[in-house]
Amino acid sequence: MTKHSPSDEFLGLLSAVAGRYSLEYEIGRGGMGIVFLAHDVTLERPVAIKLLPPAMARQTTLRERFLREARTAAKLSHPNIIPIFSVEEVEEYVFFVMAFVEGETLAQRVRKGPLKPDDATAIIREVAWALAYAHAQGVIHRDVKPDNILLEEASGRVLVTDFGIAHIADSDAVDEPSEILGTPDFMSPEQATGEPVDARSDIYSLGVTAFFTVAGHPPFSAPSSSELLAHHIRTPAPSLATVAPAVPRTLARVVERCMAKEPDERFQSGEALAEALAGTIVVKKETPVAVRLFVKETKQQRDQGRNLMWPLVGVFFGSSFLLAGPVPVGVGIIAAAMGLPFISLIHRTRRVVRAGFEQADIARRFEDDLGSLDEELRFLYGDDYVKVAKRWRNAAFAGIAGATLGLAGVFMGAPEAGFMLSFFSVGVATLSGTQMKKRSTKGATRQVKFWRGRFVKWLFSVAGVGLKKQPETPALTHRPTELAIGMAVSSLFESLPKALRAGMSDLPEVVESLEADAQRLREQINGFDNLLAVAETSPSAVRGEDSLAGQRQRAIDRIRSAREEAQRRFSDTVAALEKLRVDLLRMRAGSADVESVTANLGSARELGAQIDRLLTAHEEIEQELTQRPS
Repeated sequence: MTKHSPSDEFLGLLSAVAGRYSLEYEIGRGGMGIVFLAHDVTLERPVAIKLLPPAMARQTTLRERFLREARTAAKLSHPNIIPIFSVEEVEEYVFFVMAFVEGETLAQRVRKGPLKPDDATAIIREVAWALAYAHAQGVIHRDVKPDNILLEEASGRVLVTDFGIAHIADSDAVDEPSEILGTPDFMSPEQATGEPVDARSDIYSLGVTAFFTVAGHPPFSAPSSSELLAHHIRTPAPSLATVAPAVPRTLARVVERCMAKEPDERFQSGEALAEALAGTIVVKKETPVAVRLFVKETKQQRDQGRNLMWPLVGVFFGSSFLLAGPVPVGVGIIAAAMGLPFISLIHRTRRVVRAGFEQADIARRFEDDLGSLDEELRFLYGDDYVKVAKRWRNAAFAGIAGATLGLAGVFMGAPEAGFMLSFFSVGVATLSGTQMKKRSTKGATRQVKFWRGRFVKWLFSVAGVGLKKQPETPALTHRPTELAIGMAVSSLFESLPKALRAGMSDLPEVVESLEADAQRLREQINGFDNLLAVAETSPSAVRGEDSLAGQRQRAIDRIRSAREEAQRRFSDTVAALEKLRVDLLRMRAGSADVESVTANLGSARELGAQIDRLLTAHEEIEQELTQRPS
């Protein structure tokens, strides 16, 4: 950030928006904009202003594109996209005003060192959600890169910015297909060749960003932009596992799929990418007990069903022949064999729904099991375990074929040779089949597909009949900030399953305390404002003619200092509430656990103790100043 030597653009814009925005300093500049930190005079809040340089604003095409893209981006409303408050033209200046985020870019974070795989995964997932939303609105970002991903310091939230060269898929006034816009280090092959782009271009750029985040450098480097673009067009991306060996293979494969040269080979949407990332975090969160118990009982029932299958077949045929014929008895046995497990499944599903969980929670647990199985097989047999399993499968087929030939030999007059061949081949088939099964993930993969499927969706809808639905994520209402956030936190807390609430039972008390502290701080700030208004307009303060003027000036300085400290603590209190809100939102989404909330609860309690001491000291100051003779 540059906070000195104001540029001509800074001074000119400062003059043009005087009275509405107060510019502080230049944050940075890029290909199509200069960003300034400013203060909204009316609403008393910091904002960021992105200005199209006047030299570019005088070019009609660039000016119209900037306004068009800014107005389109202003329509986007998503927790992981920086909101744009207004798009304006004042004299020769064209700019838009957006929320200011205190924090750092992903590029700045990575300069300190590559991120851990689980941290990188969490960031990339949030960006994928933001892009999925933008794509659904018809907006393609076209400049996804670490510099355009912000990490909010207070809450850890990830925000995507700079849709300044975004392409509007359904617009008639789009850029010409041959026009290349973007950053070469992160550009998709189709964008590098000037071809039309869609959502999958952003997926490629996000894959390159993920590679950069974990490896600490982009997949390609070259002395010139043209050579760099040529690599993106023709050179296969290096395997992430080769440059970052500690990265889980599941995550490496997801990133490599994002960077496929052909768009059809990538993930086709941000939702699909986010879903694929769900099970790749190295340190997985603890599965809620309701979900864990459901999966455990389901697997037990499945195994019991397998053990009972052949006895049931025997009972079916025996009863069919001994009693009234195959149809009535057989149908009854089959109905009983299938109906009882299904009733049990409905009961277990209803129990999970009542606890506040959904189909995705169950499917995610099976995905975690699949990911764990994959990691275990790679550890035991190496990365090529799938190829080795195929060789064992082929050997098993060869054994079956040999056994068949041996039996044919027995019946065709060569019994000794036939028996020997059959005996040997059966041994080969048995051994090969066992080895193949040890290296197979097909069963776990089928489980994931089944629990993601339509039947389970219908199952959950049936099981949820008559149960009270979980409340929607609460929005902040038009109340004082601290009360609005506090209400949202309380509502989120009540929507969690009882078992999770029990692990952080003191949260409501902490939230209530933070709300009270914030309100007391707000009252103190207003009280200091009143004292300042009286002190600064009194005759002695204006004339400065007698000895009382010096005392009054010292009192004014003291009040201002106390007010600034109260304002800082007020911001800290609201930020503490916001952190709890973000944690509970993430918990609802399945990406946070109780430990992360309890850590912030501990910080909030310590903050409350500090505020109590501050408020006591400030009340003494107020009493002392108000009791002095004017």
